[in-house]
Amino acid sequence: MKTLSILFAFLVISLVSCDNETVSDSFSLGLENDFKINGEYHSTDNSLNFTVTEINDSRCPSDVVCVWQGKADVKIEVKSPVRGSIMLNTFDNLIDTLGNYSFELKDVSPYPISTKVIKLEEYNVTLKIVELTE
Repeated sequence: MKTLSILFAFLVISLVSCDNETVSDSFSLGLENDFKINGEYHSTDNSLNFTVTEINDSRCPSDVVCVWQGKADVKIEVKSPVRGSIMLNTFDNLIDTLGNYSFELKDVSPYPISTKVIKLEEYNVTLKIVELTE
């Protein structure tokens, strides 16, 4: 019976440890902050909660001459205080608003080069998020 109790305790601890692997970070409104794909982010005052759900990068690699510069698209799913999604990009949609919050795309890095494949988890999305006053 003692062995069964120890095994059960180990199982419970293992399950609790797995839940802690989700990336969850806080950020400050009004400042530039870096975000990763699929991370769960909340403002330091807990007024805003969102996830970067997609990054699509079709920018011209820095070591290639292209006809068009391309763009990087970033999709953001807002979970609270209102639910919804916005799509920002580096070409013609740097700023969008959802609820009382303005999202400004400052950077998507690293910038592509033709000799390297960039994995989604390697990208940093720099955003400046501001709460709008009425």
